[in-house]
Amino acid sequence: MKKLAILVLCFAPVPALCGAGLPDPAPFDAVLSAGARDGGFDYRGVTGQEKKRLAAYLANLGDARTAAMTADEKKAFYINAYNALAISIVLDRYPIRSIRDVDGAFQKIKRKIGGEVLSLDAIENRLRALGDPRIHFAIVCVSESCPPLAARAYKAESVAAALDHQGRVFINDPERNTIDPAKETIALSRIFDWNRREFERDAGSVKKYVARYVQDREAAAWLASTSQPLTFLDYDWSLNQTKSPRAP
Repeated sequence: MKKLAILVLCFAPVPALCGAGLPDPAPFDAVLSAGARDGGFDYRGVTGQEKKRLAAYLANLGDARTAAMTADEKKAFYINAYNALAISIVLDRYPIRSIRDVDGAFQKIKRKIGGEVLSLDAIENRLRALGDPRIHFAIVCVSESCPPLAARAYKAESVAAALDHQGRVFINDPERNTIDPAKETIALSRIFDWNRREFERDAGSVKKYVARYVQDREAAAWLASTSQPLTFLDYDWSLNQTKSPRAP
């Protein structure tokens, strides 16, 4: 009888926590599927039902047992938490032009995440502690210069491949990073400046790290070996509102 009770509790729809305590990302998946397009998000077109799904997902994150999670589970959990909270901060105050218009958006606004009360900056620090710089290709501070917002929630079993994909998309986007051997130009996203130590720790230098993801082999080889100094692009903090209309 006890075994039956445990099984019923584990498979109950609310809260969506089983096994190691990793919340079911399905509600957030549904929100992203409806609103994430072309690397941005459709804040303008969000429905009341989607707001309820996002709120339900964030609520389910509160009591997740992160101590029992693997490293990949933690990456998926905290990346999803960061992106969901950032979107929620905007939606709660929409219309706004930028998340920087929200007082304390990164440090003062907090939610219960994995048994702790965390801000966006604190969630990012939990991810930094995992020692994988690729997380910076996946967390999205809802701004134009951020990496593209993935159209699906991250899952532990595929997070490694997803982070590599995000890295390739982000680094090879000429609006976010410019690498031109012919002109001897290296103009990278500010993300590589702000988090320089993490990339240097993993590859020896920012240039060598970025070169791993550059699709043009000649450009990658030049970048990894050149003494040309780095420059960094201005960061566009305007809201990453997608320009693409919703499917009917």
